[in-house]
Amino acid sequence: MNTTTWLDVAVQTPAHSGVGGLLSYRSPASVVPGQLVRVPLGRREVLGVVWRSHDQAPEGLPVAAIKDISAVLEGVAPLDASWLKLVQFAAQYYQRSLGEVALSALPPQLRDLNPTQLARRLKKWSGSAPALSGAPGPDLSAQQSAALGQIAEQAGPFLLFGNTGSGKTEVYLQAVQRLLQAEPHAQALLMVPEINLTPQLEARVQERFGHEAVVSMHSGLTGPQRLKSWLAAHTGAARIVLGTRMAIFASMPHLRLIVVDEEHDPSYKQQEGARYSARDLAVYRGHQLGAKVLLGSATPSLESWHQSRPADTAGDPGGRYVRLLMPERVGAAVLPRVRRVDMNHQPRRTVLSAPLLQALQARVARGEQSMLLLNRRGYAPVLHCADCGWKSECPHCSAFRVFHKTDRTLRCHHCGFTDRVPRACPECGNADIAPLGRGTEQLEEHLGELLADVKRPDGAAVRIARIDADTTKLKGALESQLAQVHSGEVDILVGTQMIAKGHDFRRITLVAAINPDNALFSSDFR
Repeated sequence: MNTTTWLDVAVQTPAHSGVGGLLSYRSPASVVPGQLVRVPLGRREVLGVVWRSHDQAPEGLPVAAIKDISAVLEGVAPLDASWLKLVQFAAQYYQRSLGEVALSALPPQLRDLNPTQLARRLKKWSGSAPALSGAPGPDLSAQQSAALGQIAEQAGPFLLFGNTGSGKTEVYLQAVQRLLQAEPHAQALLMVPEINLTPQLEARVQERFGHEAVVSMHSGLTGPQRLKSWLAAHTGAARIVLGTRMAIFASMPHLRLIVVDEEHDPSYKQQEGARYSARDLAVYRGHQLGAKVLLGSATPSLESWHQSRPADTAGDPGGRYVRLLMPERVGAAVLPRVRRVDMNHQPRRTVLSAPLLQALQARVARGEQSMLLLNRRGYAPVLHCADCGWKSECPHCSAFRVFHKTDRTLRCHHCGFTDRVPRACPECGNADIAPLGRGTEQLEEHLGELLADVKRPDGAAVRIARIDADTTKLKGALESQLAQVHSGEVDILVGTQMIAKGHDFRRITLVAAINPDNALFSSDFR
């Protein structure tokens, strides 16, 4: 009896190859949609996802030209229909090939291991769903209880508009706890915008629910770690997945709750390869599965704010989201006093105003910490020739190359093009080319000069640290630098937006935003 099955398989084909759809293969045995298979592609053997299976050979193709699949990854259960539908929607909506989205959503090691190697890993990692510890959380405020009550009673999606310090994270954790206690197999997805926020939230979630129940998914993990986390989520062994934007594609067969913390953050948008907005896909996935979606922010995006508008008497039926309000800070804490210094009233070319310098010196003398935010890394945004007007434009895109003094390079932060700093102006030969504007490197250097004579309470010199994408390239560098800040080894922290998101720096008593008006000249309307 002939049991040949004809398959439509999604594979990751090279970009611009013209092969963007599903490819036809055949299998001597029955294979179901969602199954992972190894298939020949040209001279290589690659991982593929079975999208559809047929009893009849495809029309218009000579049967002899259709190749057999190489192997089925038996140890991995097929991806379910909802995951296939999510990937198909993302590919259509963001206009990418199905194979590109499907395969980039899987852990890289899954693409490289053959069935024997994978079986060995699976045997080593096999485990069942752990019991949840479910440690009780702190007492809730009235507004936290009201928000949780609405989440329980309504379908959502929800926009939790909570002031800084109002206790949004505790609402997330309580919502997860109630769900997991009510449903023995339910899974929850907690999303954060940045990798550097993951360890601190992970520790809090593990403390509440137990180490075995929680896995992380982000690009900072090693290949084996990513594969292990993905398999734990796929099998249901992990009840809670904590991750960055890539986690939206995690295979979670019992997903019932998605939380998107800091939903306004642009980091939720994938800007390379298969582009997508993880926040928008979270809303789609929740609608598709009947799962609840909770978007949280103290400064919601305009899109989410509009979608959560209430109905009015003029006939507007309101948005699709339910807006939950938490305006009060926990413990009746007050927001910090904000002082705006007009730099037009400061001496010309002043970088740090006199009031700010005095405040920094006072904090150092008292053993307290300060944070200076300048959302522009490098030494200066542009190199400029005063004679002919030349600027360090990137030859490959419309941006300017940024001057990095530490290694004497000009780097484009958009396309990645890097070149050495020229000895003279490339257009007129003028040797006097100068940096224009300032970045975190220059701010760190300037601070060191201004505070050279200031001493800590123990008589030691001021310690300044810089945290941005340049200082955190090496594995473990960010964790090491954050640990120094938490331990009090650093007096003044200089950095980009990386340091401004969700960190609990308890010793910092002064925060200064340097030249924030620059953001008004950004191309982004936000």
